[in-house]
Amino acid sequence: MENDFPLKGKTVLVTRNKAQAASFQRKVEALGGKAVLTSLITFRPALPNDAAKQVKEDLDAPGWLVFTSVNGADFFFSYLKENQLIFPAHKKIAAVGEKTAHRLKMHSVSVDVMPKEYIAEQLAEALKQHAEPAERITVMKGNLSRDVMKQELVPLGFDVKEWVVYETIPDEEGIEALKEAAGRYSFDYVTFTSSSTVHTFMHVLGEELKKWQANRTACISIGPLTRDALLSYGITSYTPDTFTIDGMLELMSSMSREEERI
Repeated sequence: MENDFPLKGKTVLVTRNKAQAASFQRKVEALGGKAVLTSLITFRPALPNDAAKQVKEDLDAPGWLVFTSVNGADFFFSYLKENQLIFPAHKKIAAVGEKTAHRLKMHSVSVDVMPKEYIAEQLAEALKQHAEPAERITVMKGNLSRDVMKQELVPLGFDVKEWVVYETIPDEEGIEALKEAAGRYSFDYVTFTSSSTVHTFMHVLGEELKKWQANRTACISIGPLTRDALLSYGITSYTPDTFTIDGMLELMSSMSREEERI
């Protein structure tokens, strides 16, 4: 990015989970903008400890271990530690994108397959090219994740096992912070990094967002699924070419520069 503070004078609403929003805030501020944080969702473990024996049996089988999010990786390794399970070094690893791959690397795990586009459909396509039907594909996911792996791979003869390792719930403290922020600030950009944040936001301030958008507020969605979630409420948004936080920042910077030229 150009070092010209393209977000100077801009206020950006960040609706991301509290634990993941700090880096977003730092990057907005590094570009000269003001970031207002309102965590709308949070996460908690979902896989019961009494399932550890079945999980171990699944992990002992040859095949693939698939991670569709950073959260899936974090909660998976927490579960291993809590239940004294050993990471299955013989497994081949697939990750949906670079952030998830980086998180796995922090756990000393290297990724064998990662799609060029960071969405589940592309991850399934990549597995079709690299996995054998005889190999079990074990997916670590959240309760709101779509069943893309099963839908795409089971009809082709793959053995797909899914474990819900975490669940997404509303962040009540963050929701109150959102209501307060709505009365204090005018936003140039409202950012959404998941469908679940969209649904929570629209439940709380959907009509307000439509009013903001009618004035000068632009919605920025991280990828096509988040964009479609907004569209289901009649809200249009801008989506970066690269479905990452940095892609969103690049897009907002580009939009701000273009606005200055008008």
